[in-house]
Amino acid sequence: MSKKNTVFDLVFNAANLFFILTFACFLLPSKYAAEMRIGLKSPLVFSIVLAASELFFLIQARNEKKRRAAKDIAGFVFLIAFIWELFVSRLNVFPFVFVPALENVFYVFVQDWRLIGLGFFSSMYLLIVGMTSAIVSAVILGTLVGWNPRLTKAVYPIAKAVSTVPPLIYTPYVVLIMPTFRMASIFVIFLTNFWSTFMGSINNTAFVEGRIVNSARVLNLSTPVILFKIIIPFNLPRIINGLPIHLASALMTLTAAEMLGADSGMGFYVRMSLNFANYTKAIAGIFFIGFVVTCLNALINHAKKRLIKWNY
Repeated sequence: MSKKNTVFDLVFNAANLFFILTFACFLLPSKYAAEMRIGLKSPLVFSIVLAASELFFLIQARNEKKRRAAKDIAGFVFLIAFIWELFVSRLNVFPFVFVPALENVFYVFVQDWRLIGLGFFSSMYLLIVGMTSAIVSAVILGTLVGWNPRLTKAVYPIAKAVSTVPPLIYTPYVVLIMPTFRMASIFVIFLTNFWSTFMGSINNTAFVEGRIVNSARVLNLSTPVILFKIIIPFNLPRIINGLPIHLASALMTLTAAEMLGADSGMGFYVRMSLNFANYTKAIAGIFFIGFVVTCLNALINHAKKRLIKWNY
């Protein structure tokens, strides 16, 4: 594609159209501001978010392989923003208590930045400790079990049966019996990730090609060296490919736990907002959780490309 066509394709598309229409809504009179006692907050924060989203879209769209997907995703996001801005912030069509204006939602990050920031660090600590301990222990134990066929036949069916129980079922019980909420959250996140990773490691060990193991034995390498220097590194791409799924499951469980008994965290912020019927802050908390998950998944993909140079 020529440079002229590339520029034309980047500028004239549905994503940019809805981006401009969303900003154009700011010029219209607002029934929301006129009719609601809560009023309409400054659109500055919302404008910054829109501009940052547009900049990110343009950067992604410069890559020809990612251009179509970037345009589709950005177009959908800006379409939702335009509809929300027009029908809520300007025309006040929906009940304002349940569907607040986007200006007010994003202004929450100015009002409650300290509380949201503390909740973020609290949740990340629990998430990192729980996931790291679960994945490391599951990979090591799963590799050891998978190395022994007899042990695999004895342990795998039990692990498969236990893993079918959804973590959300026993989360309230764990929160109740643990001495502290922090220990309960880490334990629940640990169980959420452990069993699936454990079974995956057992299967991954069986997938290692026989010629690789035989070559290691010909070199007279010890069993620990084969397990930790050959099999686990060989399976590292599979382990990292599963991290986004483990992350989503762990965050879902953590958020549920925080909504039950925490006094800080991202889930706690949403729960407290809902308890006081402050749906503006609740939606802001939900947006923030979605943003955090997106950033963590992007970080995982970046780490995979940088650290893992092989795949199969």
